[in-house]
Amino acid sequence: MSKTSLIVRMKAQPGKRDEILAALMAALPSAEAEEGTLIYSFNADLADEDVVWVFELYADGAALDVHGKSAAVAELFGVVGPLLAESPDLRLCAVHGGKGV
Repeated sequence: MSKTSLIVRMKAQPGKRDEILAALMAALPSAEAEEGTLIYSFNADLADEDVVWVFELYADGAALDVHGKSAAVAELFGVVGPLLAESPDLRLCAVHGGKGV
């Protein structure tokens, strides 16, 4: 079974990106405790001060399901949702290779 990745673009309301990054940081311990969550990385876009990119790598689709159905993710989106300027753009991918994957 191949590893699964999720790439998410979040566009914050003007001036709200740091609040989104803080919420992601608060959710990090939960993701770190998930055995199948291999990478949970959030990144501030250098070209757009309102954009956050999230990269997630999972052992497989089942691990992504566990993460997605967790209480921590529900809580995270409860906090982040009102800070967004638009719906997140999520891209689910199958990993085919690369360094560290």
